[in-house]
Amino acid sequence: MEDGLYEVHFHTIHGTGTGVVYAIGGKLRGGNSAFAFMGNYQNRGETISVKVSSKRYNPDQNFKSVFGFEGVTLALTGRVNGDLLDFEGSALQLPGVPFKAQLTRICD
Repeated sequence: MEDGLYEVHFHTIHGTGTGVVYAIGGKLRGGNSAFAFMGNYQNRGETISVKVSSKRYNPDQNFKSVFGFEGVTLALTGRVNGDLLDFEGSALQLPGVPFKAQLTRICD
């Protein structure tokens, strides 16, 4: 994973979402209209390991979590797919619900 700003599209069986994340020096920071995303990544050869948590900052309950509850920590594995990064994994709090995300690099 290269350092830079990425758009992210993600989904579970409970819903879909979008946001942005900035990757720099092994750290991920980002968010969307209701949640902040904080975590770390590690390039491991052809794969990328990610652990990222979400925290609600917007009290508007019209913005729903894609897990049906708030405050999750995700464990993800990703791969480069052309110009995209594809990630799969699950929330540590809900391991039976698959999570998928696709990242597209916007800029440095």
